[in-house]
Amino acid sequence: MRIIIIGAGRVGLGALGAALTMQGHEVVFAARRPEVINSINLRGYDVVVKGSMETRIEVRGVRGVMMPGEEFAREVERADHIYTSVRPDNLPEISVSLAEAILHRIKSGVKRPLDVFCCENLKNAGSHLERLIFTNLPFQFAQQVQDYVGINSAISDRIVSAQEFDETGRIVITADATGDVLFDTLQIKVDFEVLPPFKGLDNFPACIEEKLYILNCGHAVCAYLGYKRGFKYIHEAMADEAINRAVVGSMLEAQRALQCKHGRALHYGGMINEILASFSNAALMDTVARVGRDPVRKLQSDDRLVGPAKLAYRYGVEPTYLIQGCAAALSFAEHGDSQAAELQKLIRERSVEHSLDFVSQLRPWNPISKLIRDELRSASS
Repeated sequence: MRIIIIGAGRVGLGALGAALTMQGHEVVFAARRPEVINSINLRGYDVVVKGSMETRIEVRGVRGVMMPGEEFAREVERADHIYTSVRPDNLPEISVSLAEAILHRIKSGVKRPLDVFCCENLKNAGSHLERLIFTNLPFQFAQQVQDYVGINSAISDRIVSAQEFDETGRIVITADATGDVLFDTLQIKVDFEVLPPFKGLDNFPACIEEKLYILNCGHAVCAYLGYKRGFKYIHEAMADEAINRAVVGSMLEAQRALQCKHGRALHYGGMINEILASFSNAALMDTVARVGRDPVRKLQSDDRLVGPAKLAYRYGVEPTYLIQGCAAALSFAEHGDSQAAELQKLIRERSVEHSLDFVSQLRPWNPISKLIRDELRSASS
């Protein structure tokens, strides 16, 4: 198949591109940075896998195109699948170019179905991208797009910790050895052979909630508590007994709440030991700054911290460690992180109480808000 990956970052290159290329697909990356596109076209890229032993995967035969532009539109016209991997904040911007390219495909008379996978850490990612695309389409073409284009959610759980240029100008990605790419099967337009690490799920919304509330939650708790204690790397924070206990505790609290909601573990609920091993993998050199970045997004009401805390409280699970993670996130002030600076300014000028209301939709009388504020007072005393 001919597959376009929008976004030539860590996940696009290290999780999606490497796997799809090894499966024999023709892979084209679309991105906005010319130095990245030129490097991919001239040299391909490498993925250094940090597992029980280190291996290097040389990814060659891939191409890159700039987006937006005519070349990107021509690639979309010929594509079978498209993946986005750009981070949720960038979806509104890329949706404009993607809508224009899909419209070009429809106007060119292409009747072959196209499946688009929105591979982002976001609940209902496919529906969100679909709304953005249809907002940018002329209404008279909406039915044709609906008939021929399926827009689906996907998620990668592989930890990809670094992306850099080596001395020759080739991109080198550092990634964990394990990880799946899960996707929603409900709106797939054409069946295709699914090979590891890809897995199709018919209960995808519950699974993405489980990933956010267990894997991403534990990662975030580790980063924010690690930042408070002055650690630079995630594996260093995991070696701290108190932080390790809080990470494990928060994941178990979320797991119990999710089991109350769904009646069973779906995918990530049974993988906590494997997830913790990835967090503790020193070879990844995964930084607290990377994992903790964008705290405003991560403190939103249904994201990885406040979301599981609310769910635990609803089902009578004491969210002790989840509350610790939420409180620690409010103290994250990493230099160069625009959302961290925005959050700290809001707290200084308006108070923690207002910040939780504004960012997390936790009203001052909400018991979760009170627990977080009590934890902050306790930690500072």
